Amino acid sequence: MNKRVPLAEEPITGRDAVEQYDKGARLYMLPEYMYFVRKILGRGITSGRVLDIGTGSGLLALELARCRGCDFDIVALDVSEDMISKARENTARYGLGNRIEFMVASGAALPFPDNSFDLVISYASLHHWFEPVTVFDEVARVTRQDGYAIIRDNRRVWHNPLWRSAVWLLCRFMNKRHRENWPKVIMSSYTVPEAHELVDRSKLNNCRVKSDFVFLDLCIESIKG
Repeated sequence: MNKRVPLAEEPITGRDAVEQYDKGARLYMLPEYMYFVRKILGRGITSGRVLDIGTGSGLLALELARCRGCDFDIVALDVSEDMISKARENTARYGLGNRIEFMVASGAALPFPDNSFDLVISYASLHHWFEPVTVFDEVARVTRQDGYAIIRDNRRVWHNPLWRSAVWLLCRFMNKRHRENWPKVIMSSYTVPEAHELVDRSKLNNCRVKSDFVFLDLCIESIKG
């Protein structure tokens, strides 16, 4: 059965839960963050105003801010106040607090004027969006005319026995929280055709939807203009 099972998960709150998330992100998600940043730089994007939707503990925004020879002005948001507090703590540790502005906000109602950002990014947040088309419309609205959007997430591969076994094996090396949650995240994520359908209903244009990171990911890229 390959039916999407939406998550009914509330924003991650509480010191212990946030610390577990942050530790897991450092251990298991850092290679994807680094790949994401390389993809951005590979598009020739080395400066400009950036919006990170669903930043979590801020590690992706931090990786982007640390890029040598780049000049990014980054705004990162999340719906969890505790996550934003942790993100600020992580950024201060590297002395980059002046490079990233964190705020509590929802991707479905971005508190910015039209055409505010050169680049809009999001990682592992799409499956949480109750109204993904609304978020895509907001992304299109705040992205400048010659701007770029890259939205990445897990891809639902649970119907495939081979991938299901691979996920089960990888989970054996994860902490308790991620071991229990990652399969749920995958089952709540979208397939490439489903993501195409969502994008087609939105105001995003010039979109490419595909999988390109060990085939467990879903990547939506939109170029305005």
